Amino acid sequence: MTKSDIDRTVAPKRAGPGMRVLKAITAPSARYLGVRLLQGLAVLFGAVVISFLLIHITGNPAEVLVGGRFTGEQVQQLNERLGYNRPLLTQFLDYMGGVLQGDFGDSFRFQEPAIRSVLRALPDTLILVAGAIGLASVITLPLAIISVLKRETFIDRLLRRGMIIGQGIPEFWLGLLLVLFFAVQLGVLPSIGNSGFNSAILPVVTLAVPLVSILGRLLRADLLDIMTSDFVTALRAKGLTEFEILTRHGIRNAFGPFITFLALQLGWLVGGTIVVEAVFVWPGIGTLALGAVETRDLPVLQSIVVVVAFGYVALNLAVDLIMLGIDPRIRLGRTK
Repeated sequence: MTKSDIDRTVAPKRAGPGMRVLKAITAPSARYLGVRLLQGLAVLFGAVVISFLLIHITGNPAEVLVGGRFTGEQVQQLNERLGYNRPLLTQFLDYMGGVLQGDFGDSFRFQEPAIRSVLRALPDTLILVAGAIGLASVITLPLAIISVLKRETFIDRLLRRGMIIGQGIPEFWLGLLLVLFFAVQLGVLPSIGNSGFNSAILPVVTLAVPLVSILGRLLRADLLDIMTSDFVTALRAKGLTEFEILTRHGIRNAFGPFITFLALQLGWLVGGTIVVEAVFVWPGIGTLALGAVETRDLPVLQSIVVVVAFGYVALNLAVDLIMLGIDPRIRLGRTK
């Protein structure tokens, strides 16, 4: 027996492609992402069910649509034409088939596919949401650092009181105040519509103020917990200042919970956007939803519910991928 034969006999066999795929599937990170994906699919299915029930929860969909303007015979004919007289399960299965193809029916108001109306309004809403998240993130970080560095001083108490007040301010009231001051009194910013960058400033600030308060309190609490940990005590013994510990180590350790909580605020932001868009007559999903309610445009409302749910799930999956990259405990299966 030659030396090469002995090496082949003694050396462990290399895992084939199938075994490598199996190991990847059973890895903690893959299981983590698989669970999160299943949760997201469950949320999407729930949103589809809710959007379907929107047309049945108030009674006869045809009567809701016409608002009492038609006779009973005409309502019956409309039910037959739209298929609302079929069994509920049959309607749901047909609706699910349409949703999987991106077909929510035609808008009664715009006489076009409902999903097209929603996707046309979606970029304007994303401008407000992205602007609010960006502005809030930029402001929150220095405020939290100052509050921790000056903890239990007048500055810290002032910042904490301001965060509590900012979190409790209603968006519509804050938006009206900003319009009265910057648009009516000073005349430096437009108050309604979307005519460019300046038009987005007031609605973005209106959305960002409560978000800064929520994120600021969370980040401050996380940083305070980090500053009392054992590894920070060791860093102090090495001669690092409080500012150096916060900026080099504290922010990095608090980044994961901060990003996760920020993603969870998407639902609140969408709700706040509807109010803010109504105040500033911003042509986004919120304004579209209000118009759909007024005109009983049910296909558009259904499309909005599903699109918003899909965006929420997609953003949270993106955050899970980010957390998988920055938190080794998730990759090793040591955290849920």
